[in-house]
Amino acid sequence: MWRAGILRKRIRANKKDMEKVINILMSIGYTHCSIHDSNDHYWLSASILEDDDESNIKKRVYNMHLSMSLVEIDIEGRYKFFYPRENCYYYAYIYFDDIKGTELIISEFLYRYFKLFPEDIFLSASGYVYTKEDIEKAYCNKDSNWIYYSPDAL
Repeated sequence: MWRAGILRKRIRANKKDMEKVINILMSIGYTHCSIHDSNDHYWLSASILEDDDESNIKKRVYNMHLSMSLVEIDIEGRYKFFYPRENCYYYAYIYFDDIKGTELIISEFLYRYFKLFPEDIFLSASGYVYTKEDIEKAYCNKDSNWIYYSPDAL
């Protein structure tokens, strides 16, 4: 099943959105990005490198892997989600491969992302749906466990 990620009402192929996502990652310290392009997805890997004080070699400390859908995939329960609050469907748009240990970085990313795309929503692996306003609360709290709480508890 599709796990944590950003959902969107309508998905259209848009390379400019991928550029905005890369710019967000760069603005929070990611320095290395690689992109794999296919007909219906982009796969993006990014990492933050830091100096290892003992060896003077840069090492990867935070990796982020995500995929971005460029077309709507209409498989209910996997890529298509009914959002009762708005009584409509959302489609899987950006999928985060692994968020464990990067909850605060994800919070930072989402905070900046929702400034550009306020109509999207975030679905956590726990099944909680967060709006732009919920992400702003989580970002202000700086709690690394925010993603495991209901948005009502923020």
